[in-house]
Amino acid sequence: MNASLSSKSDGQQSSFGHCERASTYLWNSLSMSSGVSSTGLDNMIQLLACDLLLSLRTTLWQKQMNTSQAVGETYHASASELTGFQRDLGSLRKLAHSFRSAYRKVFLHEATVRLMAGASPTRTHQLLEHSLRRRTPQSSRQGELDALPGQRERATAILLACRHLPLSFLSSPGQRAVLLAEAARTLEKVGDKRSCNDCQQMIVKLSGGTAIAAS
Repeated sequence: MNASLSSKSDGQQSSFGHCERASTYLWNSLSMSSGVSSTGLDNMIQLLACDLLLSLRTTLWQKQMNTSQAVGETYHASASELTGFQRDLGSLRKLAHSFRSAYRKVFLHEATVRLMAGASPTRTHQLLEHSLRRRTPQSSRQGELDALPGQRERATAILLACRHLPLSFLSSPGQRAVLLAEAARTLEKVGDKRSCNDCQQMIVKLSGGTAIAAS
């Protein structure tokens, strides 16, 4: 078991190292394009890289937390984890100044870093609420690339809220199960099988072992 945990730790450290290098490249890219007229394609690639980095850092933090909980320990994000996340969040904010599509992702990742740092849940809940609001589909050219703007952020916010926020901030178990089923459908559509499975597992726990269909 110790060997298995050590192997997992080594793998997570390697992933963290890759994130740090990619983070530096992204920041340099944004700095070079600052004050220069960037194309929509450039901005889309930078947004994709930034969102992917923040999502990977979130996954690594959650894996560490799950490992600690499995052995009865409480896990707090390390200073290096928080510093790396804040750096990439800074990149996202910088990109959002000139590229509106990046703006709606800021609230979700700001809420995530607060969860990682163990900050007050009140402000975290307010930030997640921005992502939880429903948005109508756009018919513009940009909307063709993102047919349901904000739906993935909404699904991820539902999962984060149900997993990490105190129960006093959440609705009843039945309502949470319905929201998680909605999130599972969205995450399945975008190909995020891991998060979709996480939603399904939480639904099973809420329903006392009987899953609510996500279809």
